[in-house]
Amino acid sequence: MSIDRQNPGEHAAFWRRVLNKPEPVTAERKPTQAERLAAWSAQNRQDEAKGMQTRAVVATPGAAYKVGAERFAMDGTRWKRVA
Repeated sequence: MSIDRQNPGEHAAFWRRVLNKPEPVTAERKPTQAERLAAWSAQNRQDEAKGMQTRAVVATPGAAYKVGAERFAMDGTRWKRVA
């Protein structure tokens, strides 16, 4: 059998038969990056939908801040409302 580069799969199969080697076990196909990203995105949407919390907004007369009123930021610092 001559060796050429036209069909390496056929040559590999020939030599497996000649040397009495077993057929290679094909591994399970791994998902592509796009498939992994789509699966992650779908799972993330489901998790976010489960974790959503709805809160009722209570409007009270004192809830509206006036210009100059002090408020607390999320980090605990105080700041004045300017607009």
